[in-house]
Amino acid sequence: MRIVLQGELGSFHHLAAGHWYKNDNEYLAAESFAEVFEVLAAGQADQAVVAIENSSFGSINEVYDLLSKYGYPTIGELNERIHQQLIALPGTKLSDITEVVSHPVALAQCANFLKRRLPNAERVEYHDTAAAVEYVKNTGNPKFAAIGSSSAAETAELQILEANIENDRQNYTRFLIVSPGGKAPADANKASLVLQTSHGVGALHQALGCFANEGISLTKLQSRPLTGKIWKYQFYVDVEAAGQKLHHAIGQLQKQKCKVKVLGEYRAAVIEHEI
Repeated sequence: MRIVLQGELGSFHHLAAGHWYKNDNEYLAAESFAEVFEVLAAGQADQAVVAIENSSFGSINEVYDLLSKYGYPTIGELNERIHQQLIALPGTKLSDITEVVSHPVALAQCANFLKRRLPNAERVEYHDTAAAVEYVKNTGNPKFAAIGSSSAAETAELQILEANIENDRQNYTRFLIVSPGGKAPADANKASLVLQTSHGVGALHQALGCFANEGISLTKLQSRPLTGKIWKYQFYVDVEAAGQKLHHAIGQLQKQKCKVKVLGEYRAAVIEHEI
C-alpha cells in the first residue's frame, strides 16, 4: 500500500503511520498538507495520514478545509505522544548552538526550553521536523541544531543533545487516516461532520439539540469561514456516534434545513496518559 505523509521519513507523521499500519508499506513524502491531498487526487497513493490537532496548539484549520474540499473519508484516528529532541552533529555542545531549526509548531512546543537554555539562539522555521534534522546534517555546521523526533536523529546519525524538551509532558497530536473510497469500519463509534445551519437566531443551538435528542456527545466544535460569504460560517463537528444513531441525528438536522456532510465514521482512538 502507498501512504502519503506530510513530512519526511522520521517525521511524526511517519511515526504515526508506523503505529497505525504495523507492516511494510511504501511511504511518499509531501512538503505540505495541500500536496498530500493532491497526491491522493492523482491516484499516486492509496491512503494518507494527516495531523488534525495538537493538544497544546489546537486545530490545524488547513486540514479541516482540505477534508471538506476533497471529501475523502476518514476511516481512523490515532493519538501520538509527541516527544521533541534537540538534535545536532556529533560532538556538538549545547553552548555551541547559535541557531535552532524546526517546524514552527515544534519550535513553539519547545519555547520554554529554548528561552531557558538557548536564549540567544536564533529560531529558524522549516517545513518539517525530519527535514530540519537533515538540513542540519547537510550543513555540517556544529553551531546548528534541529528539533525533531528521536527516529529522525537516528536516521540522520546525529546526536540528541537534550531529550524530551517539549513544554507539556502530555503533548499529543491527533492524526487521521484518510482513504479515497474508504468505508467505515464495523466497530466505528465516532464521526466527523461538516454542518451548515441557517443564520437565524438560535439556529446553531437548535442544530446541536439534534445530537442531544439522540444522546450523542460532541467532542469537538470548530467554526470555519464559508468561502465567498462574508462573516458566514460552517462548523466541523466530531461526535461520539456512528451508524444508525448518527444518521437519525442527521435526519433531524436535515428537517431543520441544515446542510450536513459526513467526513468519516471510524473507531475513536484511546489516549494512554503518562506521567
